[in-house]
Amino acid sequence: MRNRVLLLLLQISDSAFPTGSFSHSLGLEAFAGAGELRDAADLERVVTLHLRSMATSDCVALRAAYGEDDLDLLFHIDRQLAATKLTRELRAASASTGRRFLASVATLGVEGAAFAEFTDAARSGTTPGNLAVGHGVAASPLGADVDDAIHAYLYSGAASLAAAGQKLIPLGGNVAQRALFDLHDEIEEAASKSQEIEVEGMYAFAPEVDVRSMLHERQRTRLYIS
Repeated sequence: MRNRVLLLLLQISDSAFPTGSFSHSLGLEAFAGAGELRDAADLERVVTLHLRSMATSDCVALRAAYGEDDLDLLFHIDRQLAATKLTRELRAASASTGRRFLASVATLGVEGAAFAEFTDAARSGTTPGNLAVGHGVAASPLGADVDDAIHAYLYSGAASLAAAGQKLIPLGGNVAQRALFDLHDEIEEAASKSQEIEVEGMYAFAPEVDVRSMLHERQRTRLYIS
């Protein structure tokens, strides 16, 4: 059973899982455009900014949504998370990838009333359907432990950013993978930090990311949606 759950977590956090995350750089492209993304060290620095922000926002929401059956409370968690995302592109990216994630998980035959109802609500626009909340809602019916789900979510986010950075800098595959490997401690720290914060106190403090995300909206030449 443990191996089956691990396989499911690997599948839903894999870059090939259809969420559309490959089309988002979450501001990374604007860092590159400003000359602030030139090598692996720069990539690690920017991804660390994201991870530390996710620790106090996305991961808090994921943890709160895990195993929750109250649909109104799930909507509240989802909207609280959306409120921490200050730029239009970051909010849109989280919602669009979240809805795609939920729809893709549903095709695996995942069962659970809360999961089905939240998926329908996200599809209809009743709730934003943020990616982190989607992971939290899906983790329990998949049989995954909440801490394992958070680690998988953080790794997936970091890996997606590393892949974008590999194209934008550009970097060789081995160099990009080494940068991702060196971020493991930050992933561990972010997962741990998320335990300290309640839903009402979640926040995302990453002003550099927010500014770059705002500028990206007006960047004339773009490879990525965000």
